Amino acid sequence: MTEPTSFLTALPDRAVIAMTGADARTFLQRVITRGPEDLSEGGVQLSALLTPQGKILCEFLVFDDGEGGLLIDAPATEADGLIKRFSLYRLRAKAEITRREDLTVAAARGDFEAELRTIAHAAVPDPRSAGLGLRAIVPAGTPEPDEAAYHAARIEAGVPEFGADYGPGEVFSTDVNHDRMGGIDYKKGCFVGQEVASRMHRKGGVRKRTVRLRFDGAAPGPSTEVLAGDTPVGAISSAAGSHALALVRVDRLAKALEAGEPIMAGGIAAHLRDDLTSLEETR
Repeated sequence: MTEPTSFLTALPDRAVIAMTGADARTFLQRVITRGPEDLSEGGVQLSALLTPQGKILCEFLVFDDGEGGLLIDAPATEADGLIKRFSLYRLRAKAEITRREDLTVAAARGDFEAELRTIAHAAVPDPRSAGLGLRAIVPAGTPEPDEAAYHAARIEAGVPEFGADYGPGEVFSTDVNHDRMGGIDYKKGCFVGQEVASRMHRKGGVRKRTVRLRFDGAAPGPSTEVLAGDTPVGAISSAAGSHALALVRVDRLAKALEAGEPIMAGGIAAHLRDDLTSLEETR
């Protein structure tokens, strides 16, 4: 077995939003899929803002800044819009929401984790997967961007990401495994889109999931159709090396596998790296 690749990289496609004030946590608790009231000091968690129809409008990581406030690691393309939406939901709550141009997001794994800690404002294990090492908020301009190894690790770990695997309003939280990565709390009370999300959770039986595929050769690129025998079951959302993530219909894939049908994409044989039985359940 080969050792996991070490990496240290800035993530320039991310932006940092700061939330401070007496009501910052309580107002956000009512809005996003996993609220900050259970966020430990110096911790981080995955969360999202949904549309009223229950689809992901934006995905982000929420850091405790160690000083009573929050730092949100969000897609740079969505940061200004996210600030506007949070400002609307804030109403009269005492909370300041600002984009921190002096800060950026970085990631490190293996030999480089100690180096990242020396420059980070906050550095903690990525909550989505142990295979991603550390996630950090750092001063802008450090370190240098070198993202290929990060995205390869993300794909191999089975972590779909907003902007790479899907865009605003395209998928439900369970489609991209937010419930399995601690990104949605069905018990915490209200959040935007909760009615739809909770109904899907209570109903049980997830129709779509993002799964990991390993290919006999280089993985085909995004949007390549995935076939189980002759049955279309989904499409690849991102790929690196021989690994890919694909959004698939779980029931169709399970039926084809039970019948012994091969999985193919772009004419290349693929091997499923996830247990479909467990993926059919929500958490």
